[in-house]
Amino acid sequence: MTQGRLLERLRRLEQQIRAFKELHANELQLILDELSDIASEVASTEESTAQQAESAADPAAASPKRAKWLAEQERKTRPMSRRELLRGRDEGS
Repeated sequence: MTQGRLLERLRRLEQQIRAFKELHANELQLILDELSDIASEVASTEESTAQQAESAADPAAASPKRAKWLAEQERKTRPMSRRELLRGRDEGS
């Protein structure tokens, strides 16, 4: 085998290795993204389970009146704009 042929094969092999490296890096990123999605789903499931246990302990926790009251309390904690200050808060929104 000639020296030129060997160099050509080495360059081709190096190119293939680089392509595999990029391919595997992309695949690893996809796997990491999937793992983070699964972890966030597990965390949200744990939160909902905790909320269900909490509402089972307090039957009024899931009532519509309580939800309305909580929304009203949250709205009161938000800063008022000048328009809201001068005209009053629009209770409908």
